[in-house]
Amino acid sequence: MTQEQENIHPSDTAASNPASEPLDLKWTYSGKAMRGQFILYWFVTLALLAAGIYFSLTGKLGAAYPYVWMTITALLAILWIYYGSAYVYRTRTIRYNLTETRLYSEKGLFTKTSDTMELVYIEDAQLKQTLLDRIFNGGVGRLTLYSSADQTTKQLIISGIENPKFIFQQLDLARTKVRAKRAILSNG
Repeated sequence: MTQEQENIHPSDTAASNPASEPLDLKWTYSGKAMRGQFILYWFVTLALLAAGIYFSLTGKLGAAYPYVWMTITALLAILWIYYGSAYVYRTRTIRYNLTETRLYSEKGLFTKTSDTMELVYIEDAQLKQTLLDRIFNGGVGRLTLYSSADQTTKQLIISGIENPKFIFQQLDLARTKVRAKRAILSNG
């Protein structure tokens, strides 16, 4: 499955999820959420290279010339290896699944951590999109879910969501439906 197939698209999901079918919405962490970090790392890379070239051309390095370039190279290697590893880890291992009654989350490469949150116990949900998210990161967002009834997960943060308003609306709709169904069952 490609990255685009794993991320949700509102038009595709809405068309394939009529009201009569059970809700089964799946998505992954979107790599778009790391665009701002990518741009920052490029600025840091350019600044380190510019500083190295400046000091090399002015002759201020003297005998330290090879050590400065080794340091710059090592810093850039660490920076880009970290970025690449974080990108691959997040986009390949973080998964979510929203059903009619629960939200499942799964994270991890070597050690998988799976968690579930019952929709009926979600007391509040918050959608957050920073200016960076809206402009540079392609409109990704972050959901924060709060539950006092869930002993293991009182707060669940879902970052890097592509089409966050759609996910937020689907989650709120599913939560409303499961609460209404529970109220009917307990009163009837």
